[in-house]
Amino acid sequence: MEMRHILTLLILLSFYSCTSMKNYEKPEIIDKSEGHFFKVRDGLQLFIYDYRPIENYNSTIFIISGITGINHKSEKDIIELLSNNQNRVVVIHPRGTGYSDGTRGDISNFNDFINDYSEIIINDKDYGSKQHKLFLFGHSMSTSVLLAAADSLHNIAGAILVNPPYMQKAAKGMSPSFGQYLKYACYYLFAKHTPIVNMAGDPTKIENEEDRKESESRINDSLLVKYFSMYMMTESKKIMDSMIDYSKTANYPLLLIYGEKDNIVDKNGCDLIYENWKHTDKKYVLIKNGSHGKSTVKQANEIIKKWIKNE
Repeated sequence: MEMRHILTLLILLSFYSCTSMKNYEKPEIIDKSEGHFFKVRDGLQLFIYDYRPIENYNSTIFIISGITGINHKSEKDIIELLSNNQNRVVVIHPRGTGYSDGTRGDISNFNDFINDYSEIIINDKDYGSKQHKLFLFGHSMSTSVLLAAADSLHNIAGAILVNPPYMQKAAKGMSPSFGQYLKYACYYLFAKHTPIVNMAGDPTKIENEEDRKESESRINDSLLVKYFSMYMMTESKKIMDSMIDYSKTANYPLLLIYGEKDNIVDKNGCDLIYENWKHTDKKYVLIKNGSHGKSTVKQANEIIKKWIKNE
């Protein structure tokens, strides 16, 4: 039997021996006072958590999240860090995640995912406000979503990018095996919109202890999405591959933060983002003991506060 026929057989066997993965259904809100909903252009209701520590806050910071979504409760430490008891912080549950409407793990048009952010921010009362500056914050994959959404926005006071994954390393617990690649290739060909890729990876193989604990805490979080279709994965990859192009047109200040112990993101990619950033007001900070997860943000606490205050 020719090698190409053997490969085809392996792929088909891999495909038909697997079933699609099951994500959590959209959970119901227990405390309806914790946020509100915004109806986007196609009628979906997206959940927004609006944190205002004081009435007369200085700036508004939008936390942008990636396709897995965000739990505003478990991210309270980052929200409070960014707020610093001075700033309003807004967290959006993207479509298909958290309390928001939408299919879990798949989408018919990935542009809708990006456009939701632009639409919500443009309709926010502080967009274009002379009283409050508007900042965007992204961490890991969400930095690529941030750049794509910001491309259609104006009046942005600045963006904070933490460990942007333009270039990546082969990370234990996160990189697919050869067999998984075969399975994914087959799903891409025959069932592109079926959730199959486990974005959570295998936390037990993550070397950094803090990152491992973070990953373990996210696995059974009903507000987050674990399995994604090959369509979602390939479209996400396109956005990440476009980060340099977006950087070249990004005409707003930048604070780029990289954790030097990040086992997922390659620093060379961060260097390229910084070098190609259009706006001349830009700052690049290396956190010596920062990992891929929250530790980098927390160690950059004072730097972030000072940068927001001075912009």
